[in-house]
Order: sequence, then structure tokens, then C-alpha cells
Amino acid sequence: MRLRQTILTLALALLCGGLVFVAGCNKSDRDEDVETLSARDYALAHHIFDDAFRQVHKYAMGDTLLNDTTIKQQKLDICLNRRYSFLSDTLAVFPLYLQLNYSDDGKYCNDSAKRYGIIRTNFTGKYLNKGTLMTITFEGYRKHIYDVDGIITIVNMGINEDGRRFYTFIVQDGLITGNNINIELAGSFTYVWVSGSSTDVDFEDDVFEITEGEVYGRNSRGSTFTNEITKAYTSDFTCPHFTSGRSLMEVQNLSPRTLNYGEITDCDNLLISRRNNTYLNVEIPIMQP
Repeated sequence: MRLRQTILTLALALLCGGLVFVAGCNKSDRDEDVETLSARDYALAHHIFDDAFRQVHKYAMGDTLLNDTTIKQQKLDICLNRRYSFLSDTLAVFPLYLQLNYSDDGKYCNDSAKRYGIIRTNFTGKYLNKGTLMTITFEGYRKHIYDVDGIITIVNMGINEDGRRFYTFIVQDGLITGNNINIELAGSFTYVWVSGSSTDVDFEDDVFEITEGEVYGRNSRGSTFTNEITKAYTSDFTCPHFTSGRSLMEVQNLSPRTLNYGEITDCDNLLISRRNNTYLNVEIPIMQP
């Protein structure tokens, strides 16, 4: 009887020990505090909203109704099947409504990205005029495999003390959805036009620095996060992703981490998430449809 009890006790001990071992091996990324989902989701969402601004910027710079400078009208991107539709009775009177229509079936654009639906922008004045307010909304819009919704509000703040044009950039009710993707985002930024503004040959050489920015969001698993830019992001139109910059991210119930797009302006879809002395590579999805 005692032998039987001893064997049973030993078996239970081994079972409990095994359960502890299995549980330890199956700890999640959150348990280990190496979660990178929030960094990935934030980077993907900011990339997509930044890209929408780039499309509006390039068109507005080359359109004679929206820009009264001597900059030459440029050829329309091959992916657009409509240039614009203005809802005002008189085209010369603001507000004017720019509509970039990529069609329901989608079109591959000059940058090899496939876009669907409509980006619509309301301009209260000429694009380069101080005080002009631009409101960007989306109608069935998608980039690659990601559906996009929300409101982007941009205000031309004029020229800063360094002689550069700058804008406030606000995202409200931002939502990016796709296969296993559901990202909520809201934030405000300062975009400074640091290069390319003096050329009218190719708007693809334009470069903006995002010198200030704070984001509130929710990742695809429902965890909330914040992200604050600590070193200016570089939005170089020759690369679809930010090429440099740093920010501080805080994720619900996890330790703060630093996001780093790099110090060298290499064009890639990678950033580094650092928590204390742990460095984790984060790949921003660029899946084609």
C-alpha cells in the first residue's frame, strides 16, 4: 500500500513538473516581453497614411488649379483613370474637391504599388498658400491588400524659421484592415519639407522630415499602444518606407521600447525594436495582392 502511494505521489510530481516545463516552453511573446506586433502594426499604418499624403502632394504640386506657381504640369500617374472631379459650381472658386480614382478593379501605379478606390481631398485654398486646409478621406480605398479608412487633416503652416514650408498632419479614426490585420490609429505630426521643393522636373525627389509626432493606437490583437517621435523620421519619396528616425513606443502591460528606422538612409521595410538591451528586427509587410 505504501509502495503504491509512493509511486502515485512520484507520478503526480512528474506530471506537475512536466506541466510547468510545457508552460514555460509555451510562453507567449508578451510573457517574454519580446512582442513586436505593435511596432509592425504602427509602422504599417503610418506608412499607408503617409503614402496617401504623398499621392495628394504630387498631384497638387503639378496641377494648375491647385498650384499657381511656375511649376510645370506633370504627366498623370499611369494608375489613375480619372484626374479629378470638382464639386464646386465654378472651378476657380475654393473649396475645390480633388478626386484620385484608382478604379474598383485596382491599378498598378508608377511606384509598382497596386491601389484601388478613391482618395478624395477638400482644399480650402491653393496648396502652397499658408493657411490652406486639406481634408483627405477614403472611399473603398485599398493599397495592396490593406483596406484604408479614416480622416487626414493637413494645414499649410507657411515657412518656418529655417525657411522651410511645414504642415500639421492629423489622423483621425484611422483604420487599416486585411487578413489578420485590424489596426486602429490616431495621431498628430509636423511635416517639414526639407528637400526637393525647388525642383519641378520630378516630384519623386521630395523629402519631408516628421519632426514631431504622437500616436495612439490599437494593434491587431486588441492591445493599445502609444508612439512618440524622438528623432525626426525621414519620408523620402524615392522610398516607400521611412528611411531614418526614432520613436518611443509604450505597449499595454509591457515595458517601453525604442523603434529605430536606422541612421543611414537605406531603403528597406525594416526597423529595430529595442527593449532595454534586447534588439528585435521588425519587418513591415509589403505583400502584393
